[in-house]
Amino acid sequence: MAFFKSKPAHNASRTRPESSSKRLLREHKEVAISSWRRLWHTPIANLLTWLTLAIALALPAALLLLLNQAQHLGQQLNENSHISVFLTPYASQEQGQALANQLQARSDIKQVTYISADDALINFKDTSGLSDVLESLTDNPLPATLLLEPTDSALTTEAVAQLTEELRQLELVDQVLVDMAWLDRLQAILRTSERLTYSLALLLALGVLLVVGNTVRLQIENRKQEILVIKLVGGTDAYLRRPFLYAGFWAGLCAALLAWVIIQLGVAYLHGPLRTLAQSYQSDWQLQGLGLTGSLILLACGCGLSVFGAALTVGRQLRLIEPK
Repeated sequence: MAFFKSKPAHNASRTRPESSSKRLLREHKEVAISSWRRLWHTPIANLLTWLTLAIALALPAALLLLLNQAQHLGQQLNENSHISVFLTPYASQEQGQALANQLQARSDIKQVTYISADDALINFKDTSGLSDVLESLTDNPLPATLLLEPTDSALTTEAVAQLTEELRQLELVDQVLVDMAWLDRLQAILRTSERLTYSLALLLALGVLLVVGNTVRLQIENRKQEILVIKLVGGTDAYLRRPFLYAGFWAGLCAALLAWVIIQLGVAYLHGPLRTLAQSYQSDWQLQGLGLTGSLILLACGCGLSVFGAALTVGRQLRLIEPK
């Protein structure tokens, strides 16, 4: 009966009687330590169980981490998005600057940048590498441009569409280009991916419960006779349940730690290529690993699911094991 054995009580004639709360804490401490030591009696079997649980925890955690940072990237790009307003060829620089000042006064526009036709040609020469070809042109083919950055409250699809339509009605405006449509598609993809990830996390959480429950059920079957003897001598279900719950707790903790290592290794492996991709879009975005809060949540989920799965199985199995 070593699985349930605890240290004998001290002799009351030699020491003061131990309070019930202290005795309960001492018993929990003893069971927790003995459960931890018992894990290393079969390290290979336990390691395989922990790896199974770790993969089930790491996959949704990694997807949620990527989604969270992708949403931050989308918000960053959304804040830097702008509306390009191309003026008519006959619009003078004074008229263009006056229109820029007029639009700057609007409450739904954060900033307006006026780029003259000459400045646009110079910028195009510097970035296109076609300076020799452009030098041979007699006329400047590029129009003056206004770059509009909407306010945060005007970044919705409906607000941008209304602002675009109003800009197209202006006399000096020839064409309006909006580069936010792809951001709307990105947000739709992220919302869909988020729902799929939560669904996957729910299924894998159920898998964790089943794995832990099956492991605990096998442990109970191996100690069925021991449990019957303890019940015959007056052992309570709470006393019998305790070591199995601690076994589930240690399994969840070890699995969560392994999941944390898997996620951090994955972040380190993907950091370089994703950083290069972000830099190609003139973004300083970097893939970050689990912070302190995320790590604690992962540990709490691992331990909580394992203890919950163990509790469900132990409660049912103990009800089935009764002395005849």
